[in-house]
Amino acid sequence: MNNCKKVWFFVLMALCPIVAFADDLVVEAPTIVAVNEGFQIMYSISYSPDKKKISKFIPPESFSDFNRIAGPVESFSASYTNINGTNTHVETRIFTYYLKALKEGVFDIPEAEVQFNNGESVKSKKRAIEVVKENANASSGSQQTQTQTRNPEEISPDDLFIRMEFNRQTAYKGEPLILTIKLYWHNVAVTSLTKFGMPTLAGFDHQELQVAANEAKAHQQKYNNKVYNTIVLARLVLNPLRAGEITLAPLETNVEIQLPQQQRTSRDIADLFFGQQRRTAVKQLKSKPVTLNIKDFPAGAPLSFNGATGNFTLTAKVDKDKITANQAITYSVTVSGTGNFKQVTPPSLQFPDKFDKYDPKTTDNVKITETGGAGSKKFDYVLIPRSAGEFELPAAEFSYFDTRKGDYVTLKSNPIRLEVEKDPSGTNIQPITSMPMVTGKKVEHLGNDIVFIKTAPLAAFKPSGYVFFASSDFWLLFAAIILIFAIICFIMRKVAKDKQNVALMRNKKANKVAISRLKQSAKLLKADDRTGFYEEVAKAVWGYISDKLNMQGSEFSRDRVQEKLASQNVPQENIDLLIAVMENCEYARYAPGGNHEGMEDMYNEAIKAISKLENLK
Repeated sequence: MNNCKKVWFFVLMALCPIVAFADDLVVEAPTIVAVNEGFQIMYSISYSPDKKKISKFIPPESFSDFNRIAGPVESFSASYTNINGTNTHVETRIFTYYLKALKEGVFDIPEAEVQFNNGESVKSKKRAIEVVKENANASSGSQQTQTQTRNPEEISPDDLFIRMEFNRQTAYKGEPLILTIKLYWHNVAVTSLTKFGMPTLAGFDHQELQVAANEAKAHQQKYNNKVYNTIVLARLVLNPLRAGEITLAPLETNVEIQLPQQQRTSRDIADLFFGQQRRTAVKQLKSKPVTLNIKDFPAGAPLSFNGATGNFTLTAKVDKDKITANQAITYSVTVSGTGNFKQVTPPSLQFPDKFDKYDPKTTDNVKITETGGAGSKKFDYVLIPRSAGEFELPAAEFSYFDTRKGDYVTLKSNPIRLEVEKDPSGTNIQPITSMPMVTGKKVEHLGNDIVFIKTAPLAAFKPSGYVFFASSDFWLLFAAIILIFAIICFIMRKVAKDKQNVALMRNKKANKVAISRLKQSAKLLKADDRTGFYEEVAKAVWGYISDKLNMQGSEFSRDRVQEKLASQNVPQENIDLLIAVMENCEYARYAPGGNHEGMEDMYNEAIKAISKLENLK
């Protein structure tokens, strides 16, 4: 109960800026409580202190129907916003009373009043609270109940359960049903759901609805003459797909709850200071199965009926009522209303023979609601008349089953007159729809001496008696396949052999590794990190030479590098450039001073030295 009130308090605080200039004294209180149950009543008002300030709060005359425990307790909050350069300052005052219900009945919350320093005054509006019969075990206190219940198995099914609730148990096939899944708890500290899944909905087409904000959080509700905390877990629209009795299997879920750690006496001083020790436990819940009676449609359904249920209207129109031949028009049929729109299909229409007709385009503008669906469905037929004259477009017909009347309803639009003038270009095109749909098979049945004319291009024809197998084309294709296969095998073998040659692979990858390291040194150059820059350049040059010459460990020295480069006929000037870069990097790493220009010169020299050795094998 207290947690629920805290949630309401913070929600109210969040909404204060919205009602800042409404000048209403808002009353926040539960709609239902039980006898001997404690609750809060909050009077809140928001205002702009730049225009006026509260001078006096006049409390209710009395709470004669309740026992006032404490109050009023005043709280204050302020908010500041700036929109397009305009500052807005809003203050909120909340006056809270702590009460206890004394007897059953429906009682009015007494009015309070707030007076401002400019002479204005605001009174609260009337609100009512329903007080129901005292909950079981309430007289002994919730503390005692929770102390006695130390295991999830000991929690009564009446104190914690999950339900599948339907708006009705009987419906017609295709008539929307509303399934609401709720969790109820009483005298139990529920913290969260650890497992929740939708029920098995065989025999139904379903869509999920959005749960209202006030239902998606814990709130109080009366059920079986007891007050429960409840929360809506899900709400769905179900459309039955078949008639008969359909039973929904029980829904299973796991709930995390708080239970006392150990039993304590009321005189235990540790409980007085620190509260009773608690532990977290998981309680498995299983709802009761629900059986629904789904009625089939009565006999005598119209030909245009396709299973739609609800309440609909029908309109039909064309975008132009006067056109020229070979010009396209759009014939639109719109079905609007509420009900099961999934069964609303394009009407079957027979247009004049001298019209080309295309499949209709469907535009769905339906919002899922607790009626199943609300909105419209539009079907656009594109028509092209191929000759001039006066034509009558057929009336659209649509039938549905009205569940309130228990009978079929047939809607029919009026025929539409269309005037088609002669095409000024003089073009005369035969309608596609007037061409006989003749297939080769049908022509063959006219006689054994008649064969359907082939329409393939001339390039596809072959001399009579031509056989591809063992022909010159066959052997040419076979030889090409063998040659391609041999080339692929040769390439793959060479790649595998190269990969086994470690020295060769290091030589090929040397340039990539050097470029990668020089990129890092370029970043350090921009950052003016002198020590890091020279270290990366040295690593790039030494690493490049090591991979290029396949030299490792103790054999890798300046003298060995010079000797090996000379043995491979590398020009002496290139060798000198490389050695100079190495020595300058080593010197610059430990020498004091230096500037950015010197770093740039060293970077360029390193690139130049590496590029001159790139052709080295």
